Amino acid sequence: MLTEFQQEIDRIIEKIDRNMEAYGARFPHLHREGRYAENFAEDGSWTGSFWTGMVGLAYRVTGDSRYIDYLQHYFPLYQERLRTGYTDHDLGFLYQLYAVEAYRLTDDEKYRRLAVDAADKLLERYNERGQFIRAWGPLHSDERRGKIIIDCMMNLPLLYEASALTGASKYREAAEGHADSSRKHLLRADASTYHTFDFDPDSGEPLGGRCEDGYADESTWSRGQAWGVYGFQMSYEWTGRQEFRETAERMADYFIRNLPSDQVPLWDFRLPEDAIELKDTSAAAIAISGLFDLADALAADKPERAAELRRRALDMLSALVGYSSAFDPAVSGILSCCYGRTEGRRSHMYTIWGDYYYLEALLKATGRNWHMWSRER
Repeated sequence: MLTEFQQEIDRIIEKIDRNMEAYGARFPHLHREGRYAENFAEDGSWTGSFWTGMVGLAYRVTGDSRYIDYLQHYFPLYQERLRTGYTDHDLGFLYQLYAVEAYRLTDDEKYRRLAVDAADKLLERYNERGQFIRAWGPLHSDERRGKIIIDCMMNLPLLYEASALTGASKYREAAEGHADSSRKHLLRADASTYHTFDFDPDSGEPLGGRCEDGYADESTWSRGQAWGVYGFQMSYEWTGRQEFRETAERMADYFIRNLPSDQVPLWDFRLPEDAIELKDTSAAAIAISGLFDLADALAADKPERAAELRRRALDMLSALVGYSSAFDPAVSGILSCCYGRTEGRRSHMYTIWGDYYYLEALLKATGRNWHMWSRER
């Protein structure tokens, strides 16, 4: 199994090398046939740093400085995005795997400043009364002003990181506040999750859960469940608060319990019989990477439980290899997953975030965990 995983890593590094030549300082995003160069996201959308994160991982694996040189070309684009571009809750996705990672790799002060500037911009979205980070939309817009989403649990590491970099507690306090609100309101009693939850933006009063990317309001979007498994585990790693680890563990149990026999989830765990049954390999990759970290966190006080979660993560990852296009030089992407609605129905797309989390999971499986979303060890 580990030999198979290492072979996949080697193939992905080769693909990264080819893609660097093809992309220049542009951002792969998604494409139905896996040809990202036909559909670049000019400003990085919400996914830009999953590509730069893959390049950073390639440097960590190989030690080849050309990957660092390549990352430098993106710096002006990330600076300009903060100055004039669209910003929302996904600043954590965009800057954790670029600014924070580049600072860790180079100790260059410009990357530290960029990371903190991005955290400042993200902090502007924090609603003190409701203790949540507003999801979509510009701050001057009233539309969806009181909405949070489960995805944002994976944006919180940028705020925790900013507190570590500056010594200012305000970033961490906002991240913890949002994690607490998400734990209280996005989770159902069985540890399944709503995708979104609405608050009254002025009073902070909770209004109710919804689901925009899942099948229905009371269904369970599998990628959202994966974001929660990983995201609550990250909040545990940054804060040491046991309730966050326990939440991650309960969500992981739900995820595993609802997997089909081939270990790769459908895009929603509560589909009716006549619904389109498409796989979301990216949900699997995100959950697997989170499971490895959760297993590590449980190893000291629950060794048998930790071993079981690690075994499940390895089994899921082995199943995911069967969906990989890492071996195919004609395809720049790696995993095709179920993405958003196209003409009223779900569709499969290659996505750069699925590719990133797959590589991250493979590296963890082979003993290389650089804690990209928590404190580097």
